[in-house]
Amino acid sequence: MRKTTFLIIFILFGVIAGLAQTTPRNIATEVIPTAMFQVTYGAQFTGMDTKSSFGFTNTIGGSFIYKTRSNVMFTANGNFIFGDQLKGDRISILGEGITTPAGEVIGNGGLFTALALFQRGFHFQAEIGKLFSFKPNPNSGFFIQGGIGYLCNRIRIEYQPEAMNDPLQLIEDYRYGYDQKRGGLALHAETGYLFMSESRVLNFSVSFEVTYARTRHLRDYDFRVFYDEEGEPHIMGYNDRSKRFNDLYYGVRLSWNIPTYQRQPDAYYYY
Repeated sequence: MRKTTFLIIFILFGVIAGLAQTTPRNIATEVIPTAMFQVTYGAQFTGMDTKSSFGFTNTIGGSFIYKTRSNVMFTANGNFIFGDQLKGDRISILGEGITTPAGEVIGNGGLFTALALFQRGFHFQAEIGKLFSFKPNPNSGFFIQGGIGYLCNRIRIEYQPEAMNDPLQLIEDYRYGYDQKRGGLALHAETGYLFMSESRVLNFSVSFEVTYARTRHLRDYDFRVFYDEEGEPHIMGYNDRSKRFNDLYYGVRLSWNIPTYQRQPDAYYYY
C-alpha cells in the first residue's frame, strides 16, 4: 500500500511539474496558472470514534497543487499523523494478560521494560477547489476545496532494548496484535486563505480542515486479554472485519508554498 501511494504521488509530481508556468508573468495584475509545492503542519483535534482512542494530534506532510488561469485548484497531498496523547492507561491499551496491576510489562529478564505508546498513521487524498481572488493580488484570496482519499491510524509500541530483558510479548510481529490498526476511505474538506507574493518566498496559506474516515480493523486478531470479576480470562480474539468506525479529525493547517511560475523581470529605464 505505501509503495503504491508513493508511486502515485511521484507520478502526480511529474505531471504537475510539467504544467509549471515558464513564461514570466506579473502576479500583481493577472491570474497566473502555476504549479505549487507545499510543506504543511496541522494541529488536529479528534472526534467520534477516534476520540475514544486518541487526543490532540499532529500532522506533517506535503502537497502538489496546480492552480489554473480561472483559479481552480487541483491538489494531491499526503500527511503523516503522529501524537502521544492516547486515551486510557496501559492496561486498557495492552490488556491485563501482559501487564501488571500497575500497568507495567515484565521482560524476559524479570524486570520492568521501558515502554512508550504513540499514535501513528497517514492520510492522503486528491482534491479540487476554487480560489476567490482577494487582496493583495488576483492570485491571493480565500479558497475552499474538498476531496477523497485514504486514512489509517494505529498505536505504535516502542521499547528500549535492554540486555536480557526484552518484552517478548511485544517484539517483532507480536506487537501487531496490540496496535489496534484500522483504516478506510476518507473525505476531506478545507477552507482558508492563500497568499502569493511577487517574491516567491513569502507564500503561505492558513486553513481550517475536517477529515472524516469510515474505517475498519486491519488486523485479523486482537491479542489483548481481560479478566472478569471471577478472574476468568476473556480474549478479544478475532476482529470483526465488517465492523465500521467513524474517525474524525479537525483543526488548523499552516502551509508554506513554493510556486513554480517565473517572475516578471523588473523594468529598467535608461535616459
